[in-house]
Amino acid sequence: MTFTYRYSKRILITLLLFLFLRVFSQQITIVNNNSVSLHIKYKTNSIKLNSKEKKTLLNTEINYLTIEYDNGKNESQLIPIFLNPDESLTLNVGNDRSITFKGDKDSLHNLIVNQQHYILYKEIGKYQNIYSTKKNTQELINYSELVLINYLDKIKALHTSANPNKEDKAYERIQKYAINDWIASLYLILTGTKKLDLQTKELILYYYNKYIRKDVDNYNCNYKIQYDIMSDLAKYINQINISLPKYPIIESTQNDVFNQYLPKSCQKYYFINNYNYLLHINSPKKEYYKTVLKEKFKDE
Repeated sequence: MTFTYRYSKRILITLLLFLFLRVFSQQITIVNNNSVSLHIKYKTNSIKLNSKEKKTLLNTEINYLTIEYDNGKNESQLIPIFLNPDESLTLNVGNDRSITFKGDKDSLHNLIVNQQHYILYKEIGKYQNIYSTKKNTQELINYSELVLINYLDKIKALHTSANPNKEDKAYERIQKYAINDWIASLYLILTGTKKLDLQTKELILYYYNKYIRKDVDNYNCNYKIQYDIMSDLAKYINQINISLPKYPIIESTQNDVFNQYLPKSCQKYYFINNYNYLLHINSPKKEYYKTVLKEKFKDE
């Protein structure tokens, strides 16, 4: 009798837990229509998805998925997820690495994942003309801000808040993701030279002070663009006269003078970038970076 009671109680608890997860968790289904296997990574989890297979993830808060393609080319895609806790979304992964979405906020995810980069980066030519030819600092600021406003309006039109009466943290994440991509597009034309002129310093500082400075003490790198922005600032820290927090060096390299201003999650991307490049040119030096990533950044 006691055994039966305990067994029934265990089943009941399991069912209640399952129902709780179904009701209060995001449901993200990945359909692998690619010809190769995929490795799906989220938080500290990793699952394998064979070709033509699909799986559903139940979790309370998945912010990013990384899709790795098992094709021997070291190809991967980062997919930001902007779902409320009770929403569901299906991702179809195609042979050409295309991602299509169906479900809650499918149009929003399609905009951010498949169109955002093009929308923001197609303006680089116009930025370059204003910056290099006209040398008009204020015009570049005004025009670039207009580009951002117009794009954020597109996002607002597609975003639905979980609770309109409360602070919308989901929208804040979307906004920050878009702003980082936008800043990176501007820093592409502002950085790269060894010595900055007065105009360039003014522009870098404008975007830093308005959009980055408030978060600099808690800066974190969930994706490469965040690393690109902060590593650019670290390289010019003395020229633009800003103060950045210092962090322990995880693995000493010739880049320590800059990496000391990057938290561990950002230092990781220094090694990822070098590993990917050395892998591309098939250099044996890639093994060092692979080992460092495996041994010293496995928890990131």
